[in-house]
Amino acid sequence: MNILHVLSQFEVTGAETLAATIADRQIACGHTVTIVSDTFHTDTAADVISLPVGKRDIAQRVRNIASLRSLMRNRSIHLVHAHSRAASWVSYFATRGTDVPLVSMIHGKQHIHFSSKHSKIFGEKLVAVCETLGEHLQRDLGYASRDIAVIRNGIDLGFWHPIPVAASQWPKKIIALVGRLSGPKGEVARKITEDVFPQIFAAHPDAELHIVGGMNNADRLTDSIARVNARLGATAVRAVGFIKDVRQVYSSSTLIIGSGRVAMEALACGAAVVAVGESSYVGLVDRDTRGLALATNFGDAGDASDMDVEKAVRDIVSALAHAPSISRWGMEFALQEFDAVHITRELFAVYADAIASKRGISEIPVLMYHRVTDGIPRGTKHGIYVTAREFEQQLRLLKRKGCTTLTLRDMGRIVRGETVIPPKPVLLTFDDGYEDNYLHAFPLLREYGMNATIFVLGDPSIRTNLWDVHDGEPEAALMSDEQCREMVRYGIDFGAHTMHHVNLTSVPPDRARQEIEESKKLLEQRLQNEVTSIAYPYGAVNEEIKALARHAGYTFGVATDSGGKNIWKDPFEIRRIPVFPGASRFSFWKKTTGRYHAYKKVH
Repeated sequence: MNILHVLSQFEVTGAETLAATIADRQIACGHTVTIVSDTFHTDTAADVISLPVGKRDIAQRVRNIASLRSLMRNRSIHLVHAHSRAASWVSYFATRGTDVPLVSMIHGKQHIHFSSKHSKIFGEKLVAVCETLGEHLQRDLGYASRDIAVIRNGIDLGFWHPIPVAASQWPKKIIALVGRLSGPKGEVARKITEDVFPQIFAAHPDAELHIVGGMNNADRLTDSIARVNARLGATAVRAVGFIKDVRQVYSSSTLIIGSGRVAMEALACGAAVVAVGESSYVGLVDRDTRGLALATNFGDAGDASDMDVEKAVRDIVSALAHAPSISRWGMEFALQEFDAVHITRELFAVYADAIASKRGISEIPVLMYHRVTDGIPRGTKHGIYVTAREFEQQLRLLKRKGCTTLTLRDMGRIVRGETVIPPKPVLLTFDDGYEDNYLHAFPLLREYGMNATIFVLGDPSIRTNLWDVHDGEPEAALMSDEQCREMVRYGIDFGAHTMHHVNLTSVPPDRARQEIEESKKLLEQRLQNEVTSIAYPYGAVNEEIKALARHAGYTFGVATDSGGKNIWKDPFEIRRIPVFPGASRFSFWKKTTGRYHAYKKVH
């Protein structure tokens, strides 16, 4: 995929460092990435092009739009990812009338005025870096929840980790305030310098406050530093200035004060963190405040509130006393929440959704079958079959409509950005792995050049549908491993259906974990092929089961009648459309329109 990132900025910001991190991860995954920005200081493997995106006069904006259009055409760009309102504005008009979608990443609250509410310049999909911003986009700007994904800032944990620092280098208790020093954050820095630190110094005369960040246009802060040092009778506050690689600061300081990416990087490097951002004060980041820290991007996106000076003093004193234990927890926290590898994977799912939206694909039909029989099974109670004749008619209709049948393995490639979604996609899925899938469905799939995903049990000793026989359904044979492997060689995708066809929500957690993990492992051995998806028997799933599936290494989990109508909304609870015997052509046509779930909601 050819990806274009667009920024508007004149100094190093969190948006820049995030864009560089994402771009490098995308390049590592085999994609080609270009970055366009006014300035760009962070090292990156991407091709960086300078363009005055942040200049807002109309003539320059028109030139910017023309330049982006030319770049998109010359570099065969598949998707544009904007990182600010000004970048979104020019990208929106550059992508109109093309098949290139726009995804906008929202790093902070947007100004609310007429054009914000009525000109949807953020494109097909929006990515908010925290929950508070996602709520703001819905509540204040009127964006639909289906068009918003919350994906946190990602950091490269291969780079952001503790580094050795000589003990003699920092003999004092170092409190480092790190970040941009312009705008609201400059006022936060001034308040900490003048109101908070003198009280810390009174309790800890061996403490120093180091202010790390660009000091341009920071005259008020410089004056504050001079006044405080004069009052304390010591050079206790130091203006360190901008440092390109701040890992030594994070690794050697007793405490970091910061917000946004600074807080994430510092946690990963083993520092205790007091989070205070341009919007709100979070305080010492620990188990008690982790939810607030995540929801507000460490104070950069919360509801505006003044910093409580006395609480800040108490938090910093506590952090100085308990820094080692807090630091160990913080490193684990950063690993769980901010790994750029995971963040990039989530972004590609949003990209795939944006491409589908741009092509007018609001839903991808995921059809659910069980058996394909040569006639009506004698004594059947549940109606979990279609006849081979009906199945052929349905494949013929799909071919006439110009549909492309995808497997869940194909969807994984689309989500990773390895290929783009085709027009009129449809997924055919089969549960249980009945032998008639091989005898009747497989020859028809080959004849019509179509594909499917079949979910089978992990326990090879189960040869018939025991779970249904106990409920009065006629006995039916399941496929052999050799039959499955033949279908694998053709391209049929196989997923897991647990070891023993159990209701995962009604068994103990350890049993559920075993059913999920063992079925994947054993099927991969038996079929000599990777298993990337799981179907939950009876459609029984909850958040705990989805977490187990994710942890086991699956990419997708499919349910029955639960989950969002959009496949991208929750890849571990994909809603399916059952196909029953006797369905009319019109009924089947409705189920494959890509509007069926919306139709059902209305009717």
